[in-house]
Amino acid sequence: MTKALMDTVKKIEEKAGKDWINQVSEIKTIQELKQQAEKWGVELTDEMAAEALRLLSHDQIGELSEEDLAAIAGGCKGIIM
Repeated sequence: MTKALMDTVKKIEEKAGKDWINQVSEIKTIQELKQQAEKWGVELTDEMAAEALRLLSHDQIGELSEEDLAAIAGGCKGIIM
């Protein structure tokens, strides 16, 4: 998550409360997400909205990218406990 998006998420949480994620869980388009953010008085760029949608995507839940897997594996390769 980019710093800009993280800062924006913090602003949204301050204005919408902790359950804001439930309010955006069914949003599927950049435009819908930007409109919801505007209701909270927060402006999203198209890039931030696209990144947020990727993070919110139900298809991504439980899946890690190759980059994420490599970062997690780190120095543990070959160690058996």
